[in-house]
Order: sequence, then structure tokens, then C-alpha cells
Amino acid sequence: MYQAHILTYHILFIKQDFTSDFYFRQSWRDSRLAFMKRPGIDALFVGAEVSDKIWVPDTFFANEKSAQFHRATTENTFIRIKSNGEVLRSIRLTITSSCPMNLQYFPMDRQSCTIEVESCE
Repeated sequence: MYQAHILTYHILFIKQDFTSDFYFRQSWRDSRLAFMKRPGIDALFVGAEVSDKIWVPDTFFANEKSAQFHRATTENTFIRIKSNGEVLRSIRLTITSSCPMNLQYFPMDRQSCTIEVESCE
């Protein structure tokens, strides 16, 4: 499952693209990460260093022109692992994506731009 709260702050009509800053959240279940519940411990909260050690979806943005992971003061990655093996991963990204536009009626037009999320798994 994917979830994103997106703020688009820069649209370039000439370059036919737009830039968005958002937290991209993914969730999945990995039974290998399940653990016995203990009183007061329903989940583990870990940082970016763990994402290299567990399976994560190989998600990519098909219409991406450029992307930036945020690392100001610390990596903006969050991972929560519940006792049943449910994983939530949240990453802050800034992505510039292509957006073919028909500007025939500019400035009285309306454009629809999308971020195309795909995965090979």
C-alpha cells in the first residue's frame, strides 16, 4: 500500500514538469520480522540504517526527472515494525516529474499532473 501527502510548489510550463515535496509512506507485512509482544512493546521504531537490512519494495517513480532524499540534520526516514510483522516506512522526498501539458488555452486551461508510482515486485 502506498500513501503520500503531496505539496506541489513549482510548476514549469516551459519544461513540462512539476516539483513536489512529500512524505511517501509504504506498508507491507513480512512474517520474518514478527516478534513476541511484551507488555508496553507493540512495535519497534527504527531509522534509515535498518532499511539496508530488511526487504523493502523496489518502488520507483516512472515519470521522475530528478529526486532528492532529505538529510538535513538526520535522514528523513522512519520505519515502524509491529509485532505481527507489519512494516510502515516513511521517507521525505522532493521529486521533479514530467507532466506533458496542452497549453493551447493558456492561461485559461487546467492541467492534470501525476506522479507515477511503480514497483517490480
